[in-house]
Amino acid sequence: MRILGRLAVACSIFASFAFATNIVDSRDNHNYKTIPSGKLNWSTNDLSFKDVSAHMNKGTGYYPYDSWQKVCPEGSHVPTIAEWDEFKKDRFMGPRKVPNVKSFAGKTRGYFDQNDSKKKIKNKDVAYFAIAGAMPQAMMLDIKRGNAKQVSLAPTALIAVRCVSERDLFAEKNVSEKDMVLTDQRDGKTYKVEKRGNRLWMTQNLRFSLQSAKQCFLEDTLFCKRHGRFYTHTEAKKACPAGWHLPDDGEWRDYQKEHVNWDNLGVGGCRDWDEYCDEATTGHYWSSTSIMKNTGRSWEFRKTAKGINRTDENVQKGLYVRCVTELE
Repeated sequence: MRILGRLAVACSIFASFAFATNIVDSRDNHNYKTIPSGKLNWSTNDLSFKDVSAHMNKGTGYYPYDSWQKVCPEGSHVPTIAEWDEFKKDRFMGPRKVPNVKSFAGKTRGYFDQNDSKKKIKNKDVAYFAIAGAMPQAMMLDIKRGNAKQVSLAPTALIAVRCVSERDLFAEKNVSEKDMVLTDQRDGKTYKVEKRGNRLWMTQNLRFSLQSAKQCFLEDTLFCKRHGRFYTHTEAKKACPAGWHLPDDGEWRDYQKEHVNWDNLGVGGCRDWDEYCDEATTGHYWSSTSIMKNTGRSWEFRKTAKGINRTDENVQKGLYVRCVTELE
């Protein structure tokens, strides 16, 4: 078998999708869906814990001020005004503020008064949600205009509650922070990862199967288990697990600013049409960047020489994939 040379351009050296973790109430096993914003997960459902609610209306609990500090499930809390302000900046600004406010409020409207025996809804054109603090305050969402502002309410007001919890950024990426292992939910395969700056990088080549044994060195599945799978450039750009992505050229450059772990780079070769690169001393990795037509920017790590080359390869060649993600 002919060992192919590579185009050498010596370099010494630039989406994220986030998953929110639901809030589960152990008191009644209710599961609240959430959306991530900043350092918090925000419930998109009104709290419906009946034991503390002073009034239930269409599945939503309406709660008095004196219950707000204890009403949310364990591990979550009623958001403060500072947390609401950050959420407003993230979600309720810009050209989409009206649909965003409407979507977040859902069917929640108005508030009730605990002294009203008929429990007639008040100000039903807007939505109110509790704000943690020393006085009865609410975040009022104007559905029609997309505005959100802090308002004061009477101590007898009963309003809806949205709970928030601290985000677990590692869990959102399906990574166990304790042992730094990523579990690919598609097939259960696991990969060691490492933190570099504000990113998590796989330290093993992706093994997710898109096709067949042709993705393996010498078309031998043993090598797929050892080194990972080869991908064309098109395959590589869609091969990473949800929440992860193929690094672009700038991210690969950033990667090299820290130490390069040669224990898990620079082996496995590549597939060059019907032939293969040196499996013992080189490893070739795609980036998502494409500079010239029908090529993809790639990075070659040469273990023995401790050298790194950046090349532009035909998109049909088979190279490895290392996935990366941002820790927001």
